[in-house]
Amino acid sequence: MIIRISGKDYSDFLVEYDLENLTPEEKIREIITCYVILRRNRRKLPQKILNPFLNAFERYTGS
Repeated sequence: MIIRISGKDYSDFLVEYDLENLTPEEKIREIITCYVILRRNRRKLPQKILNPFLNAFERYTGS
């Protein structure tokens, strides 16, 4: 898998996983897990709560 991100985004990511004492792989797994949970619960939660999170993630990933 190839993910293209800006240098600043990568630096922010490095800081985040380092602060949480995780490896990059563990942090990516956490991010993906959160995204999957949000997608699965999309019908259960009001759209106005989920949309900001899902839209931000989709903008970030280009999905």
